[in-house]
Amino acid sequence: MKTYIFDPISDDALAYARKHLDVVTWKDDKINSPSDAEACIVRTYKIGKDQIDAMPKLRIIAKHGVGTDNIDIPYAKSKGILVTNTPTANSNSVAEQAVALIFDCARKITQAHIDNEKGLERNQPMYLKGYEITGKRLGLIGIGHIGYLVGKKLKSGFNMDVYAYDPFISTEKCESMGFHHVKSIDDIIKICDVISISVPLNDATRNLISKRELGMMKPTTILINTSRGGIVNETDLYEALQNKKIWGAGFDAFVSEPLPPHDKLFNCFNFVGTPHNGANTYEALTRMGTGAVDEIIRVSENKPTLTNLGAKIH
Repeated sequence: MKTYIFDPISDDALAYARKHLDVVTWKDDKINSPSDAEACIVRTYKIGKDQIDAMPKLRIIAKHGVGTDNIDIPYAKSKGILVTNTPTANSNSVAEQAVALIFDCARKITQAHIDNEKGLERNQPMYLKGYEITGKRLGLIGIGHIGYLVGKKLKSGFNMDVYAYDPFISTEKCESMGFHHVKSIDDIIKICDVISISVPLNDATRNLISKRELGMMKPTTILINTSRGGIVNETDLYEALQNKKIWGAGFDAFVSEPLPPHDKLFNCFNFVGTPHNGANTYEALTRMGTGAVDEIIRVSENKPTLTNLGAKIH
């Protein structure tokens, strides 16, 4: 099956694709004229109407990852094209990134490294003091695959008391995970020491955390976002950090990505930002790449795909 891969993928996944499919990659000149493509794999490459129309033989768009905001799914569906993703392949890597950001914020690790490199007069300066997260309250906004893993790791490893908000999860399901179920985001914002966001960006979640919510947080709150930019209002976040209304923020997702080098958030002593790097591990990249290839193989064999966000298989 003629497959165009528009973004770099792991070497192992690429070898797997070449073993099972007729592959054209981002390295090939022919990638600019994919009129014979029957399938394509994308990570961040945008597939809109023009790109879809340029591939009249296209049967499937396989997303290498979870979020599909770079794909025009309604138009693909109207053309009878399948859209698949790999919803759990990067969950553990992103959850580990969230945990890493929590520790970085709690212990000021990045700032301590920067200041140490610049030169310090003494060890353990008081302005770099942190706090322990063991036994503190963790708030989860969203308890899908990633949110659940964040909560599980911090509850079992650091005895955190976990509170969770997710309108699509029942109280019984939440409690079976070992978490306290809350009915309102406010209930998390008011009491939790660490808040981790793991939700998709849509009309309901855009600016979910803004000036009002930030103003309700404790001055010791650490806010983590490893999902999508736009869920937290970045202007309001900057003001909260500058005025020390919260302890710190660790973000892996922004409205503009990568975050511009002179963005005002970088002026905040209590801010850590990474370039949407949560899924950028050897293991996750291999799982996402081979998972996307497997969906294309299923289509080539006229078998049902594991995921389907677009049209019905034909």
